[in-house]
Amino acid sequence: MALIKRVLLFFLSLVGIIVLLVGATTSYAQDNYEANTLEPNFRFYTIEWLDIADNEGRKYVCGTKVSTFDYSGRKYNIEYFYLLTSKDTIVTQFIVDAIQLSVDNPETRKMEELKIKLYASVLSKDGKDFLAGMRGNNDNDKSVGAEYTEFDREGNTKIFKDIYKGGFELKVHHIPGAEIIIPIEVNTEYAIEKEQVLENCIIDLINNQEHRIQSSISIDESIASRVG
Repeated sequence: MALIKRVLLFFLSLVGIIVLLVGATTSYAQDNYEANTLEPNFRFYTIEWLDIADNEGRKYVCGTKVSTFDYSGRKYNIEYFYLLTSKDTIVTQFIVDAIQLSVDNPETRKMEELKIKLYASVLSKDGKDFLAGMRGNNDNDKSVGAEYTEFDREGNTKIFKDIYKGGFELKVHHIPGAEIIIPIEVNTEYAIEKEQVLENCIIDLINNQEHRIQSSISIDESIASRVG
């Protein structure tokens, strides 16, 4: 009888140990917590005019591009520009993409790029949002953006110049609802004389549009005369 009692006590104690171990595993194996941190991060910038010509040497893209990355290797590109489409119309496009850079070969400094999917982006200055873009329906497209069909030459050209000057914030969503703020510092290399590159590009782009339209009309009239 005493042996049976000792066996029962041993069995109960063994069950108790198992219960404690299971409880410890489920309760203490993982800790989840949040923390607000202020980490210094050195950031690099390049700001340039988008000034692109077609096969005839005539401009069909005019605008501004800003790129920034830090020591983590995460790079953001911001583009806002006029585009002369194949239908001879001028639209305005806003595109933001994110890329993770890593060193593929330290000796040659060859970099490997991995595109990061974004869900939304906003440009903001002095607490006011002035440009926004969303991800499209194509799941293969990892960038976000927007397109405006109205040709607001004065308003959009001012925004091109303001972006070139820097001094605003890029807000991006890598995860829906989770916002990251990327500071775009003031362009210390800015000079008003540099804006002439943009102005000349826009003039050439508009002339190119007129040239294409006139060429299209001439071709249509030529075809009509041959048919007649």
